[in-house]
Amino acid sequence: MFKPYKQCAIALLALCTASASAGVLRIDQRSSLEQAGQILQRSDFDDFGAGFHFPGSAFERGGVRYTSAENLVVGAGSGLSIGQRRPVMSNEYWSPISASIASDVPYTLFGFDAAVTQGTVELIVATNLGSYRFDGIALHDGSRSLDFLGFQATGGEYFTGFALRGMGEGYLAGITNVALGSMRTAVPEPGGMALLLLGLGVLAGRVRGWTGAPLLR
Repeated sequence: MFKPYKQCAIALLALCTASASAGVLRIDQRSSLEQAGQILQRSDFDDFGAGFHFPGSAFERGGVRYTSAENLVVGAGSGLSIGQRRPVMSNEYWSPISASIASDVPYTLFGFDAAVTQGTVELIVATNLGSYRFDGIALHDGSRSLDFLGFQATGGEYFTGFALRGMGEGYLAGITNVALGSMRTAVPEPGGMALLLLGLGVLAGRVRGWTGAPLLR
């Protein structure tokens, strides 16, 4: 007999949470990423210094496990533009730079600075529910500056890995200044909460009228 009221309550809850659909959003500024929540992990490769360095396969740093065919850190004096400003993680076999993200914390914020020797890059971001491709991303070559790429996972998704690929033969990409974090807990909008409380109040009143007893004891 309570089925219609149960369906009403479910509909009200769905209305108040409709905006929480799953997906990954692009964030263009590092400041915006930091304002979206709390950054829990920060890492770079400055300690490697100039030249080429091989940190080993499955190299881990800052909650990220780098799993490229051959991890390569490129620094100043290497002859490659991507490491002139500061050392970057790259791939000895050119492409892609691939990595997994630790799952001890459900990281919903993710970003890094990147450069590519020329051309554009493709980035695939993986979450616990799927993967998202971002094509044709234009980056500086690293000789004067790098570009920030940031992302926010929503609707119960969290980041599990990524792959960054240069879109051209001999185009080498590199990343540094990697950040992982979690969004702040969302607070329901006053209008949505008022609607929910009103609907539950009406529902409770109808159930009382039907049964002659309180809805919750």
